[in-house]
Amino acid sequence: MLREMEVDNNNIGTAIQYFRETYHISQSRLCKGICSVATLSRIEAGERDVDSFILEMLLERLGKVANQFELILTDFDYEAYQYRTEINNRIKDKDIEAAYELIQKYSDLTNDKGSPHRQFIMVSQALLNELEGGKPETTIDLLMKAISCTVPDFNINEITDYFLSKSEFNIIIDILQRMISIGMNDSAHKVLNQVIGYLYWHSQMEQNNRLYPKVAVIAARFYMEQKQLDKALDICNLGIQMHKGYYKMESIGELFYIKAQITEIKLKSEGKWKESKKKECLKMYLQAYYTLKFCGDSDVGKIKKHLEEEYQWEDID
Repeated sequence: MLREMEVDNNNIGTAIQYFRETYHISQSRLCKGICSVATLSRIEAGERDVDSFILEMLLERLGKVANQFELILTDFDYEAYQYRTEINNRIKDKDIEAAYELIQKYSDLTNDKGSPHRQFIMVSQALLNELEGGKPETTIDLLMKAISCTVPDFNINEITDYFLSKSEFNIIIDILQRMISIGMNDSAHKVLNQVIGYLYWHSQMEQNNRLYPKVAVIAARFYMEQKQLDKALDICNLGIQMHKGYYKMESIGELFYIKAQITEIKLKSEGKWKESKKKECLKMYLQAYYTLKFCGDSDVGKIKKHLEEEYQWEDID
């Protein structure tokens, strides 16, 4: 029934209501930070009075992607989409001046059109600050303001009351990674707890199970550096378990690599570095090596060197 809805239903309001009720999500929880309950009610009733960007975010919070549905774009929708695409391209090309000019035009076009548009602008400004060599703290501050556009309680309370879109979740991951990179460990720990708690409480959403391995890599590395080895190992194991059936291989390779490193450290520190245990570590390292080699990951060289020095292993390929 879900698959049929994804393929055949062209009424976006009906689709949103269907999936919302299927997942037992109230209107207020789904639209919190994006639009009013009254607006969502009008959308579900078939009235179209908001732009496609807001509709896309509502769909993402339900674990769906917009291309599963037929969205009719207005002239405004198309123009706004073109601006967002061009801004992203200019940032990718590091054309800072052109990006700022486009952001100003986009801001004028979308003024008072809703929080997702303000969020996009702030994220773009954060990335440009980074390109210009600005302070990492400024980038983090801009990203915090961006996520607060649609998740007002992010820096105050747990986020489990929200259903995050993919773009919202990615902003939070960007904040987390930058906090870790500049040693904001206390803040990073708080964000990590929120993210892991969110994924746990919303595990019924398929996309969240797919996101967990990526988060597990970040969390496991962080806790390993903080010498919280048991916690890092638990996260690795859960990440590997939740990865089963997922088509992306990079995360599983990294998780095997981190798990092998942690296991080796623990066994050596506990005086249990025996031949049988050594073989277990070797197996994990090899799982990481061949998976990451297949993905073309840069960590392959470090793993190979460690295998040759610590395990006298030879690559016969």
